[in-house]
Amino acid sequence: MTTRKKTPPTSPKTTGSTATAAAPTPEAALPPAAPRPVDQQLKTWDTAVRLFADKRYPEALELFRQTAAGPAVHVADKARSYAQICERKLPITQTELRTAEDHFYCGVERLNARDLARAREHLSKALRMQPDGDHILYTLSLCCGYAGDANGAYENLKRAIDLEPKNRVLARQDSDFKALATRFPALLALLGTDAAHGA
Repeated sequence: MTTRKKTPPTSPKTTGSTATAAAPTPEAALPPAAPRPVDQQLKTWDTAVRLFADKRYPEALELFRQTAAGPAVHVADKARSYAQICERKLPITQTELRTAEDHFYCGVERLNARDLARAREHLSKALRMQPDGDHILYTLSLCCGYAGDANGAYENLKRAIDLEPKNRVLARQDSDFKALATRFPALLALLGTDAAHGA
C-alpha cells in the first residue's frame, strides 16, 4: 500500500496577514508613562491616612512628610497637620525636638498626662527658645499651679497677660485656673473677683 505523504501545516507565523497583525504597534513599544507628581502625592496621602487609622504613627509620619512636599497645596497643608498629630502621639524618644513649638506640644502632652516634672522641663525649654511666647507662659503657669508652685503660677501668668491681655479673659474662663485661684490668693487677685464667681 502506498503511503501518502502528509504536508505539514503552515505555521500561522509565516502567513502574511498574521505576521502583520502580530507586529508591535509604535504605542506598545513605548515604556509606561511615569506617574505625575500630584498622582504620586495622592497615593502617598492615601497610604499615610490608612496607617494613621491603624495607629501606626511612625510610618504614617514619614509618609505625611513626603506628602507635604508634593505639588498639591491643599493636600500638603493637610499632611503637615496630620504630621504634627503623629509627632505628638509618638513617645518623646522617637521625636527629635528642635523648635520651641516641638517642646511646647511635648510639654502639653506631658501636662495632660500629669507628668508635671517633664512637662515643666519641656515648657521651660520652649520658653527659653521663645521668650515672648504668651501661650507657653500661660501653659507653664498652669503647670506650676498643678505642682503647688504659687509664685511660678502667678509670675508666668502675669507675663502672659502683659504680652497678650486676652490671656486674663481666657484664664478667667478656664476651669483649671478657676480651681487654682481658690488655692492661691495672688492668682485670684491677678485674675480679679470675676474668677471666683465663675464669670
